[in-house]
Amino acid sequence: MQRFVEALRELAGPIRRRLVIENDERSYPLADCLRISEETGCPVVFDVYHHSLLGRGEPLPEALSAAAQTWEKTDGLPIVDYSSALPGGRFGRHADTLDPEGFEKFLDHSRPNDFDAMLEIKDKEISALRAVALAQNDPRFVG
Repeated sequence: MQRFVEALRELAGPIRRRLVIENDERSYPLADCLRISEETGCPVVFDVYHHSLLGRGEPLPEALSAAAQTWEKTDGLPIVDYSSALPGGRFGRHADTLDPEGFEKFLDHSRPNDFDAMLEIKDKEISALRAVALAQNDPRFVG
């Protein structure tokens, strides 16, 4: 982590301003990303699925809020990467399609945090349209 911080400091400002960091399922939980963000100013993209695999017990609303605090107004809305596990798949494998029940639960538990959701799903448009339909009644949704 320290090598990353040092390497980031050597980058030109325009490049640094385009970078974000994201928690993963094997090495870097949200807490580590938040620490890196404190040192570098890089916003944290919060990955919901990876957090479920390598979190430190932070409940979803608190984790989302902590990641959101790393974003400046000029960065836009915080970005959240949403996906779920492939049923019966290997550790860390993403589902091919959106799990409607899981996504509705995510929307419910993520309140009151506002964010842009990025879906990490194999069937792309099909799941994106399903997510839009599920989020239609959420006051945070802008379509």
